[in-house]
Amino acid sequence: WYQRRVREMTSSDFTEQDYSKRILFGFCFLIITTQYFFFTMPLAFIANELIEEWGHSKVTTGSIVGAFSLSLATAALLSNKFSECFHPRQTLFLTMTVLTLSTPILFGNYTKTTFILILFVTRVAQGFVIGVCEPQLMSVMTALYPERLGFVTGSFELAASISSTVGPLLGGFIYQEYGFATASIIPSIVNTVVSLGGLTLLKPSILPNTVDQQDSEASKDTESNSTTIRSLFIVPLVLLGMVTETLIAMIVNTIESFYPNYYSEKYNKQEGYVGTVLACAGFMYCISTVAAGYLGDKGTPRKAMIFGGLLMICTGCIAIDPWFVEPTAGWSAITLCIIDFGSGLAQISILPCLIVQFQYRTNVSRETSSCQMSGLYRAAYFSGAFFGPIIGGTLLQSLSYQQSYSILALIVFINLIVLFGVDLYDSNSLEIKINKQGSYESLVSEQME
Repeated sequence: WYQRRVREMTSSDFTEQDYSKRILFGFCFLIITTQYFFFTMPLAFIANELIEEWGHSKVTTGSIVGAFSLSLATAALLSNKFSECFHPRQTLFLTMTVLTLSTPILFGNYTKTTFILILFVTRVAQGFVIGVCEPQLMSVMTALYPERLGFVTGSFELAASISSTVGPLLGGFIYQEYGFATASIIPSIVNTVVSLGGLTLLKPSILPNTVDQQDSEASKDTESNSTTIRSLFIVPLVLLGMVTETLIAMIVNTIESFYPNYYSEKYNKQEGYVGTVLACAGFMYCISTVAAGYLGDKGTPRKAMIFGGLLMICTGCIAIDPWFVEPTAGWSAITLCIIDFGSGLAQISILPCLIVQFQYRTNVSRETSSCQMSGLYRAAYFSGAFFGPIIGGTLLQSLSYQQSYSILALIVFINLIVLFGVDLYDSNSLEIKINKQGSYESLVSEQME
């Protein structure tokens, strides 16, 4: 692979613009990763800071933590409206400015009530600008490599999953060693540096015309359906895909929310051990994003989606508190890693299917479809992340951990099967195929056109 890449980059066909495209793609990847640090790093210390240092209740703390998710989900639903009004460069500059200026506001000499109010507004503002910016970055990445949709969607999710894996560990260490102020301002500094690099490269000379100026006919076709929310009702598959994505997010966040308690009660393991297990599970999720991208480019996203669903339901129903073997802490850790791998494979494989179906159903450009679908994808995920622990906690009040998980996993798998069938039927009705390189081609003849 390395030798092939070296030959490719040193060949006469590899231009300076190709170098710039790859560097810009890398900066988009890093920007998404560093933006998510604003969500993942505080998870390690914000509850401790509010409850122990400021004396706030768990209800108030939960509201602060959930404010970011709800704000991001709301902004993601409205992302296409912003993409019509602002160029990605403008959106990125606005996001960088808000994220940079919002953090120092927290370090004033505030009362208990004033601090919690400012923190709430800050978290809402941060979540909103990230929710607006991220789908536009996804459209830029799609415009750079439109023929490699699996690679783009896999990279898009890998950026967030790396932050989810590294963020809590990094945030907890910095908070323990240097305090709340340093742990809060580090993400701001890192994101500002990376965003400035992205702004330098985000030039019209690198991006295709589809990002800088949408095709006039496509604009007319989508004039009455310009919001991301309306796209839910244009293509039935989109609504089904978002429901499935929300359910997967619910089950993943239910597991991660209550697994520490499960480990503590069953195996008497402390937070350090559980944190290591969750980090390993996050690493497996990162691997699943690469696998999903590879399978998407090979033209098998539907098969990957079903395989991931099978891993989720079989592992959960059989391996959580199994009757045929005495479970150990190590056994449960492996089980969680497999579940995270299956969930990542299932949910990431949904996105390429939705992007292509929406593109062909509405006659918009791939970049426009990518922006809208990635916005819905993020909105669905963070909605599931918010409601999952609530529903999961309700189930766990009366059912065992295995029973609660099995119910949620079965619902997810049924949705995946329905989604598989609907996508296959729609693809055949539109006469679309996926070739071995992963590009989608319309087979409609000239006479039919």
